[in-house]
Amino acid sequence: MTVRKDGKTWTADFYENGRAGKRIRKKGFLTKAAAQRYESDYFASLNQTGRPLDDRLSDLVKIWHSLHGCSLKDEKYRLSRTLATVERLGDPRASDFDALAWARYRQRRLAEVTPHTVNHEQRYLSAVFSELIRLGAWVGANPLAKVRQIKTDQTELSFLTLDEVERLLDECRKSTNNHTYPVALICLATGARWDEAESLQRSAIFGGKAHFHRTKNRQSRSVPIPKEVEEIALKVGMPGSGRLFHSCRSAFRSAYQRCGFDTPGQMTHILRHTFASHYMMAGGDILGLQRILGHSSITMTMRYAHLSPDHLESALRFSPLAQIGHVTA
Repeated sequence: MTVRKDGKTWTADFYENGRAGKRIRKKGFLTKAAAQRYESDYFASLNQTGRPLDDRLSDLVKIWHSLHGCSLKDEKYRLSRTLATVERLGDPRASDFDALAWARYRQRRLAEVTPHTVNHEQRYLSAVFSELIRLGAWVGANPLAKVRQIKTDQTELSFLTLDEVERLLDECRKSTNNHTYPVALICLATGARWDEAESLQRSAIFGGKAHFHRTKNRQSRSVPIPKEVEEIALKVGMPGSGRLFHSCRSAFRSAYQRCGFDTPGQMTHILRHTFASHYMMAGGDILGLQRILGHSSITMTMRYAHLSPDHLESALRFSPLAQIGHVTA
């Protein structure tokens, strides 16, 4: 929105179609919001977007980032990934971009990446339009609002066996980075993400618990840890009141690779999946696991439900075979 303050009032000053189009100026608005609304209403009355017609998709992404995206936890990742998608689309004029253009792009893109990746790209770009509409920075429909995502099979999450856990911990102990071992212990004891455990402050481990703040979903949580893990973390970790551990992700990757485990694409999250899987196999409850992992939705946690010993056990009692007493030879 192109508005400026002139003395005690605001002026809307914009072009219909970029610098080459008709210039529109309207003075005397008492508030900035009123001037912005005038510009939005003007374009809406022409059945155009709330931005100049020569704006490119990349322009909208940058506006989205400055108004909203910059506040997200993964802002840099989201921005770079969305701009990369726009570049592959050819950075068309925003007013020309529609569902059909996306469908054609998606068809080409599926020859290079998985449907899961394409769905992520669609969600990110759709979110740009949705947020700009909410903010009044885009007048018109979201071109991706009615585009259905590709249906995908549920991904099978890999996890380590107990023997493999012991092998991995042995390799972490041997690491030249002595913080690799205690961080791995915390992940296996609490189901924490590697970044959450690695970035713990010394003051966040006390009273037999690890207290996680600044998490992915911005919700703090506290998870009990064994006394031995607490003692090792505080003994090996850095002194002082700041961060407890050095960065040791690359050291963990090296230890993991030395083990030779085959879990493609899940190396950094493998300890979290391993905790959750063994928690359920040992008889833990799904709601407790949700709180421990810090999932905002039970849907994410339900990926582990099938590992519970009594999951859908009623099938044994109520199936037709059970009811007729049939036993196969």
